[in-house]
Order: sequence, then structure tokens, then C-alpha cells
Amino acid sequence: MTQNCDVDSLTFNGTQYRAPWELLNARFRKGTVTVAGDAMHVMGPFLRQGRSIALEDAIVLARCLATQRRAEVALDQYIGKRRMRLVQISMKTYAVGTLLETSWL
Repeated sequence: MTQNCDVDSLTFNGTQYRAPWELLNARFRKGTVTVAGDAMHVMGPFLRQGRSIALEDAIVLARCLATQRRAEVALDQYIGKRRMRLVQISMKTYAVGTLLETSWL
């Protein structure tokens, strides 16, 4: 696939680090578009929880969309319900990642 790709058509978007405490006030919605799953929260592969967190996101989002008439209201409700879990996950990833990077020798 990469051999047949037109290199001139590729675009690269940089990633941005957000400290876990910055997520308390972060905006996750613009209009009727929101971020969810890995786009919303970082989950280190060393915690092995990515799939379960994605399922949590999907269930909460589906419930919010099912109970609200307006998409914006449903998305705000979803973000409100996931924000503290997001901070919790990010803090855990940050702490464990820092410990794994630290040399104990």
C-alpha cells in the first residue's frame, strides 16, 4: 500500500501532549462532532485496558444519543459523563509510564 501511495498527497498532523490535569477544562466537541476513544484519551499499551475503555465510551455515547433529541446536548452529556474517567485514565497512564521510564539501576 505504501509503495503505491502518491507521496505528494500525504499530510502529516502533529500530535500534542496534554497533561492529565489539562483535560479538566479541555473542549472535546465542536458542533455535532466530538472526539471519542483513543482520540479522547491516551491509554498506554502497558495497562492493557484500551478495548474496555473503548467499549465504555461506546456504551455511554450510545445511551446519551438515545436519550436526547439534540445531538449537541447528547454530546455534552457524554463528555460530562466521561471527563473524570478520562482524567483518571490519563493520570494512571502518566504515572505508570513515568515509572516505566525511570531507571532503577
